[in-house]
Amino acid sequence: MEKRILIASWLFLISSSLFLMDSMFEVAQHFSPISLLHWSEGVLFLLGSIFFMPSSSSSSPSLPKTVCNSDSETQEKLALVATNYADE
Repeated sequence: MEKRILIASWLFLISSSLFLMDSMFEVAQHFSPISLLHWSEGVLFLLGSIFFMPSSSSSSPSLPKTVCNSDSETQEKLALVATNYADE
């Protein structure tokens, strides 16, 4: 799962870089408010893609760490939640 997240993050980063380059060429060819809007979209998309890159310090990039309970503990908690909702 971690490898898929890393691959997806890199694909987003590459595609956002291409999107930004395309918008820069558009601004260079014909300067207009629409081309500036496309350029700003490209910059924001690239920044968002950079922020979604997994950090190298964690073993599981953007997935929260969870504590595994025993099966009986989980069943008891589910039964308690189901009972609370049934009373309403």
